[in-house]
Amino acid sequence: MVLDCFELWQRTLGSQSEDFKPQTEFLRQAFLNFRERTAQLIGEIGPLLPGLTVHDITHVDALWRVVNEIAGPEYPLNPAEAFVLGGSFLLHDAAHVLAAYEDGLEGIKQTIEWKDLVAHRFESNEPLPGSPEERSALFQVLRHLHAKQAHRLAKVCWTVPSDGANIYLLEHFELREYYGSLIGEIAASHHWEPLRVVETFTNRHLSPPSFLAPTKWSVDALKIAFLLRTADAAHIDGRRAPWFLFALRCPSGLSHEHWLFQAKMGQPVRTDRGELRLSSGSPFPEKDRQAWWLAYDTACLIDKEIRQAQMLLRDAGRPPFATVSVEHVATSQAFATNVLTSGWEPIDVGPKIGDVSKVIRSLGGTKLYGRRPELALRELIQNAADAVRARRALGELGQKEGEIEVALAQDGQVTWLHVTDTGIGMSRFVLTEVLLDFGNSLWDSEALRSELPGLAAQRFCAVGQFGIGFFSVFMLGKEVKVTTYPCSRGNDATSEQWLLEFGHGLYVRPSLRRPNSKERLSQFGTRISVAMDAATLERLLIATNESRVSIYDLFRDEDKDAIPWLSKKKTKLPDIREVILNICPTLDIDVIMRISQKKPVRILRANDWVKLKPEHLLCRVPRSGLTKLNPKTLLDLREDSGMLVGRVSYSGSLDEATITFGGIKSGSVQNLFGVLLGINNSDLVRSKSRPIASRDAWAKWASEWIDKFGGTEVDTLAALHLFCPERDLPLYRVEDKILTEAQLTKWLRAHNEVYVLEGFPYREDDDEVSVDSFRQYFKLNPEILVLPSPRDNFSKSLTFSKINYTARLEAVLQSVWGDGIDWDGADEVVGDVNGTEIYRLTIRYVRVVEDN
Repeated sequence: MVLDCFELWQRTLGSQSEDFKPQTEFLRQAFLNFRERTAQLIGEIGPLLPGLTVHDITHVDALWRVVNEIAGPEYPLNPAEAFVLGGSFLLHDAAHVLAAYEDGLEGIKQTIEWKDLVAHRFESNEPLPGSPEERSALFQVLRHLHAKQAHRLAKVCWTVPSDGANIYLLEHFELREYYGSLIGEIAASHHWEPLRVVETFTNRHLSPPSFLAPTKWSVDALKIAFLLRTADAAHIDGRRAPWFLFALRCPSGLSHEHWLFQAKMGQPVRTDRGELRLSSGSPFPEKDRQAWWLAYDTACLIDKEIRQAQMLLRDAGRPPFATVSVEHVATSQAFATNVLTSGWEPIDVGPKIGDVSKVIRSLGGTKLYGRRPELALRELIQNAADAVRARRALGELGQKEGEIEVALAQDGQVTWLHVTDTGIGMSRFVLTEVLLDFGNSLWDSEALRSELPGLAAQRFCAVGQFGIGFFSVFMLGKEVKVTTYPCSRGNDATSEQWLLEFGHGLYVRPSLRRPNSKERLSQFGTRISVAMDAATLERLLIATNESRVSIYDLFRDEDKDAIPWLSKKKTKLPDIREVILNICPTLDIDVIMRISQKKPVRILRANDWVKLKPEHLLCRVPRSGLTKLNPKTLLDLREDSGMLVGRVSYSGSLDEATITFGGIKSGSVQNLFGVLLGINNSDLVRSKSRPIASRDAWAKWASEWIDKFGGTEVDTLAALHLFCPERDLPLYRVEDKILTEAQLTKWLRAHNEVYVLEGFPYREDDDEVSVDSFRQYFKLNPEILVLPSPRDNFSKSLTFSKINYTARLEAVLQSVWGDGIDWDGADEVVGDVNGTEIYRLTIRYVRVVEDN
């Protein structure tokens, strides 16, 4: 029998075991029956997923040999532990087949994992049956599900079609009931993070069942779990990728590289120094260099797995493995000693980041955002909002539940800024791996489907997208604390609080610990805390220019003496409330502000911008202060469906309407004031966005605004004409009149010549008059026709095409004068200022009348 050639099998469940032979034989026969049935199940993996390297019974059997190489021949393992270990070998990959799931493919398509993947990869468009897209999706979902399903397989039954009999992989009832759950859980754990394995199995010791009496064969789940994961990682050799099968299946892409490098590899062997040797029989030519690098990366992962297992087993008081590391993985050149190359040198010349913290400081702080600390606060509020919405999408909060609190608290010479949300929270993995992975956003990563199953299927759309926003917090201060309390997700998740603490910014590694009783959160969510000095706080508070209030009034009396820079004599500073509201004027989440020990104040209610009084809404948008805005001119911008997509008015000055995405400011539009819903940012600084309003919505809004407030100001009408170009507005200046296009047509019938100036003239440098004189006394010549000339930036920021009034005039001229039109351009006198002639480039149109 194949297993008899493996030393570990022989000394535990094989013929060489001497003690308690009846009990050993009982386990041996039960395992062989278990193995025979599982072999038939996993035999279906190859035809279903031909891109995978071999996952059949030969891989499972080989793990007995690999375990012996890693653990060593003296590693303590009793027959019951060997039975559980062998069972986990059998089940760990067995769920890569449709038969492992109730209702097969249709059942898989009902899983959260399938729905998440289709939403994430295919924009929620279900792949066509039998298509390459469906096969790709099935491959990915089975890879994602197989460990989770392995947990159940020992107790899953299959029904014989002919007589309805039930069949189990582990047939013996008592063994299945006693060991089945543990076997399945250990099999599932090979895809867990190592620390989760420790937390789950450290105290799991299973005593021998009564039917194995009088043995004392207890099962230590922790060492079994680490034996499985290290052996499975280290089994890379030609048996897993036979050359002939490689030729038959012709895998492509990354699967091709996996097959190619493993086909060349020999069996992993432990050296006298306790290192695992990986070697190839033939060298890798230059054309196969990517496969070689994959072999090296895999060897490094195996080395990491073994080292982690050794450390964690030692810390848990378990016997160490005989193998301590992988040989020659310190450098790529050293690895080529055993895994040969031919015709090229394995020098790692790819892009490197020598000083990671320096790059993060450069790209994630002031170099990107400038010296604008309010942008860092915006990133914190945005991340908080995403977390709350994610929890809502998963059904753990109602659509109107959840809140964000922004707090300032004095502590000696520094002021702590705290941004706390009641959102989804972060697992230890997300906190330490994803959050700190610069440029990697959880919402767009593969980790989303495992960390927050079901979220992608809800078509959740986060505001954050670049994975760099958190690092802007170091613009506010070097001392930063991240406290998080994750919502538990699923049966395997834990809900424990963690505190990640940066004492000196990005210059020193942060520490991870449990928060103490005063630091703990009372609800699920996350709190970001940063210590700001006086100068940073002042820069944050002057982010807006209006509504000055004294910061002195924000703190308790007993705090004031501790702040030497704080004085009633100081310049008035804006209220922090205005800074916050400028950041998130249309947020759909309640925002609470807390100053020191004062009573918290709810400064924004979810979606209150829809019905907020105009004068209150305008307090949420920055103002230039150069013009006085009239809140009564604010009009709703609505789609035909009734959806409100903005509340805006025309300004014509340097004021800007705020564009928001997900309630957070994402851009602005000049010459308007108010708020507009927009698309997400297209730039890292988060300043470029555009409104989502349709052309029809803009046309209705502009017509209503013109009728109510437009008046006769040509510049205003010309700007708004952009939205409703079909309206005939008074835009053309002739003498002291302003004509509509219909009136201009009538006027042109009485003329055979017209001088046209584009845009009303303003003083230029070569005009021999002062600015004030020009502004007060300029008089337009009566024969000059002035066309409107709206600002380009207005049309560009709204992606509307600028109206070509010259082309419209020429169309009118042709309708009045016919085809006989001539034109030329020259500097002409267009007016005067107290007798001083003003010249500008004009176009002269002349009606050509043919002689009879």
